[in-house]
Amino acid sequence: MGNDKKQKQCPDAQFRFAMSEDGMKLGVSRYFPPNGGEEPSVELLRRQVAEAGVSLPIDEDAAHQIIEAVKSKGEIKRIVLVRGIPAQEPQDASLVALGNLDYPVFPGDRFARKHEAKPAQAGQTIDGKPLEPKKDFTPKDIAITMGDNVEFDPLTETYVSQAWGMAIFQEGVLSVEPIPHISEDAIQVSGTLHHQDFKKRQITPAQVEKELRDMGVVIDIDTDLLDNLLEEARSTETPLYDQTLVEGKHPVPGHDGWFEFLVSSREETGTEDESGRLDFRDRGSYPMVNPQQIIGRLHGPTPGEGGIDIYGKTIPAHAGRPLKIHLGENVMAHEDKITFASKAKGVVSMERGTLSVTDCLLISGDVDLGTGNVKLEHGSVKILGSIQAGAVVSAPKHIIVGGSVESATVYAGGNIEIAGGVLMPEGGTIKAEGDISVGHTANARLIAGGDVHITNDITNTIIEAEGTLFATKGKGHIQGGRIMTGKGMLVNEVGSELGVATTIMINIQLEGDEELRQERAKLKQSIARVDDALGTDPPEAILARTPKEKRPAVVEVLKHRITLIKRRKQVSEQINQINLRRQEKLAGTKIKVRRVVHPGVTIKFGSTSMAVKQRLEAPTIYWSENKREIAIG
Repeated sequence: MGNDKKQKQCPDAQFRFAMSEDGMKLGVSRYFPPNGGEEPSVELLRRQVAEAGVSLPIDEDAAHQIIEAVKSKGEIKRIVLVRGIPAQEPQDASLVALGNLDYPVFPGDRFARKHEAKPAQAGQTIDGKPLEPKKDFTPKDIAITMGDNVEFDPLTETYVSQAWGMAIFQEGVLSVEPIPHISEDAIQVSGTLHHQDFKKRQITPAQVEKELRDMGVVIDIDTDLLDNLLEEARSTETPLYDQTLVEGKHPVPGHDGWFEFLVSSREETGTEDESGRLDFRDRGSYPMVNPQQIIGRLHGPTPGEGGIDIYGKTIPAHAGRPLKIHLGENVMAHEDKITFASKAKGVVSMERGTLSVTDCLLISGDVDLGTGNVKLEHGSVKILGSIQAGAVVSAPKHIIVGGSVESATVYAGGNIEIAGGVLMPEGGTIKAEGDISVGHTANARLIAGGDVHITNDITNTIIEAEGTLFATKGKGHIQGGRIMTGKGMLVNEVGSELGVATTIMINIQLEGDEELRQERAKLKQSIARVDDALGTDPPEAILARTPKEKRPAVVEVLKHRITLIKRRKQVSEQINQINLRRQEKLAGTKIKVRRVVHPGVTIKFGSTSMAVKQRLEAPTIYWSENKREIAIG
């Protein structure tokens, strides 16, 4: 750009200019020293640019560089003196993070700046040609509301943190969520630890300690612990969440007053089984005491130990509550009023603060997981509620149940009386050395050393009674299952119109019968082993084929076999005598059914059985000794 002839005629220093092809850059392409005229200067350079028809301003710094270069004969062609104005593309407003906000900020940190919306604006080349923006839309502004722990600095136009925390911009609100959290009781400060802040500066224990002190923490801070935690965060480059940063001391409440049993007592929560698991039902037996025996001692409450919060404030501890013991049946207190003894022999129980010694333990509700199993070493038990599934109840004397029994195990050395039903879909047994009285049964198993009394339905039940089954006061209906008694039955109805398989039988067990049968079976096996070894020939034949040196031993074996055969004969004779007595007893034992026996019922007397093919109306079933068969009368 410029006129060479004019430049030669002008005595002032002259500059020749060159423009880039896109018209956006202008530089000095040649320089002519002054010929007695004005020396090169920034002002001279500015005038000559204007004279060349350039309306855009020069770059002052670049102009100074050019002047210095011409004076020192340096390079001037690579210096851009004037730049065109590029078109301004429209831009929405934005909030720009001044670091990595995945990491925390601290008080005083400038962490964000708002970039205002920029409208579209045309540009201009150096030679005056307009440049239009490529996009054309109205940029959108964003509203930024300062939330918690944030202030705006108008000098730097940045947002400044007022807390140690994580910067969050959500729904137009810019806030810093504090990292440290104080527990409700002000005993602990916890939070997440990072190894660096948003500017990649390493976080130190002193930095964390200062923040805690600024929160008002006055108790000792374990800086070694903080250092270890920060080192762990640095080594893994992973935040450590929910760490305890500083902790006071929780108050320790006092112990309530308690009663120390000085006799074997039930466990409160259960006992361990052989595998080491805790059986919540098995809590041991209710203890038994004798007259004048010390039952236990009352211990008073303790005051507890106070704590301290992070502000150094003492937190008082709750004192334990005293335990009041009320004297129940057959219990007396010694002069010290804390030692209690029994007045009589019986079972020790503690119910609702009342200490008693009784011959009959009273359970006011159900026997379930809450009460645990009920096992007595002495006396009887009366249960006002029911016995729930899985429970065990045992007593040396009698057991009375006001409700029902469901899939439980119940044993009494005397009688068992159950007002409701016995339902055992998941198994269980009711066993009494004496009598059993039940309202109704279903899928149950009853074993009685005496009689069994059942008022209503007997459904799919197994009954074994050495005495008599009585079922006539209510429905008295047996359907399904197996009923075996030793002294007969008196019932209303057996079986059903649908032909449900039902077995009723008389099986008289005499003393020594089972033991003799087991002995005879063992004798038979022993004789068979000898026969397998020596054969069944006469002794003379066995000895004749036995080598001479082995005959003494074989003689002893043969003698033993003779002894076994003699004993087997004696046992068999005793069993025959028992069978004769059984036949005599069978002859006097009857099954009386007041209404009907349905087809599908099997009747057994001893080993003899009879299948009922047709309805039997009000039959009396007995054993005919003359015919040696079951008879219907």
